[in-house]
Amino acid sequence: MDKRNYCVILAGGQGSRLWPMSREKKPKQFIDVLGTGRTLLQMTFERFATDNIIIVTNESYRQLVMDQIPGIKYENVLMEPMRRNTVPAVTWAALEVKRRCPEGRFIVSPSDQNITDYEAFQKDVLRGLDFVGNNDVQLTMGATPSRPEVSYGYIQMADELEDYSHIYKVQSFTEKPANEFARIFYESGEFLWNTGLFMWNADSFLEALKGASEEFSAIVERVIEKYNAGDYIADQLMELFTKCPNMSLEQSVLEKSDNVDVMLCHFGWADLGTWAAVHEALPQSDMGNVVIDSKSLLYDCKDCIIKLPDGHVAVVQGLEDYVVVEEGNVLVICKKGDQKNIRKFVNDAQLNLGEEFV
Repeated sequence: MDKRNYCVILAGGQGSRLWPMSREKKPKQFIDVLGTGRTLLQMTFERFATDNIIIVTNESYRQLVMDQIPGIKYENVLMEPMRRNTVPAVTWAALEVKRRCPEGRFIVSPSDQNITDYEAFQKDVLRGLDFVGNNDVQLTMGATPSRPEVSYGYIQMADELEDYSHIYKVQSFTEKPANEFARIFYESGEFLWNTGLFMWNADSFLEALKGASEEFSAIVERVIEKYNAGDYIADQLMELFTKCPNMSLEQSVLEKSDNVDVMLCHFGWADLGTWAAVHEALPQSDMGNVVIDSKSLLYDCKDCIIKLPDGHVAVVQGLEDYVVVEEGNVLVICKKGDQKNIRKFVNDAQLNLGEEFV
């Protein structure tokens, strides 16, 4: 493994769309969502064959990370001072990569993905890191759509690069399109799913940040100066998180740059951010039902997903495309495909019932 290669795992999210299994005190990245005996964070950590792994998480999840990744060095876990979007977290990680290795290049990975074919995954990642190490570009990884999915982002491909097969210039990004547009994207063959896997060399990322906003650029310059001098930077990091535009990497960095490419992935990929995605990722019965580590009796049910605590039994009749999930003090029964309502349920439970239910 090239010592210049780093992996940055983002593990600070709350995962509210998988409520009630994913809770504020223990969100989905720290849970065995797929029933494999390993949490999503552990699976993510294991698929990267390098010692140069940096995990960025929230301060309240420090102990969960240390417990689930035994032996990880304390300095390889960066604690966000507050919850923001991904930009300040990746900025901090990029600064840390550059401090450790001036020629460092890194991949940013969410901690809530299902990857199949690890060998193909590692080949694609290494190829991508070599590409950004030799080119001053920003690279995202795209997966071939298998359906017109509305819960994923899409990347429109432009021309294929002359000297690099399966790497294309990016024409546009679209975040979670409406049904009509998702179908157009899927049928056109011009679009890939946005996997949320991004690669840069540290210098090119920090340079691209200057396009986010003038104010943010000035903050980044101050943090870089302090970082390079080895000074105390807690105040600068708080400013970085507080004043960072509350936008995704795509919105604040990639869409404002003219040197963004996308590499077509050769591995299986799924974002496990919704119950529909979890259902799709797991083996299904003849009727399309998925039961995760639970005892149940299903009658005339189709395309449902069931998950209950140990010792509990579900008897379900006549449901189609439903989620039946119980965790702790909450039982949720709702349409599986209606994912937007999950966040409404979480907000309503928090507002009307209390913090102990979220």
